[in-house]
Amino acid sequence: MNWNRLFNRGVATSYMQACCSRCDNSSIWRVIKEGYVEGRSAAIKGEMLFPDFGVAPLPATDMPADVIVDYQEAAKIFSKSPRGAAALLRLGLQKLCKHLGEKGDNINEDIRALASNNTLPPLVVKVADTVRITGNNAVHPGEMSDDDFDHIASKMFELLNFIVKKGITEPNELMALYSMTPEGPRKNAEKRDAKA
Repeated sequence: MNWNRLFNRGVATSYMQACCSRCDNSSIWRVIKEGYVEGRSAAIKGEMLFPDFGVAPLPATDMPADVIVDYQEAAKIFSKSPRGAAALLRLGLQKLCKHLGEKGDNINEDIRALASNNTLPPLVVKVADTVRITGNNAVHPGEMSDDDFDHIASKMFELLNFIVKKGITEPNELMALYSMTPEGPRKNAEKRDAKA
């Protein structure tokens, strides 16, 4: 990261801009603590203000746009309201089920259908159940202890990303590999597969 102090009318502020040397994206930070590094005054502790993702990982690259909206909103509010974030992630899972070819009316049925048609492996179904159950508990509290709830809710971001990886990213990657096969041999293989 390349760090630059932000100035207001020539006066240093308690804000800094960080620019990632890998992706070239910027973030804005508020300096919480100043100190000395190698004999020079420097910011040694801060909090990221923008983008406001809290502690959540970034959404998976192939996550559908309408699911990303819920995911990012959940990330922004998680530290203030884990229950609100869990409810948003449950909504994101419901939308994700629709993107994976299901109705999106009943998450439990959709998850089972995705497993039965091999869109998701059984272990991912259990992961999806965790998101569904935790999201349900967010709006119907009392079935989980608060400590258990907060721990599981914090992992729901990773679980949703994992479902995107298994349900969207990996199939897309496999289709891209398959499409690299020359057309003639590919059609012959498809005919053989249809007979089998």
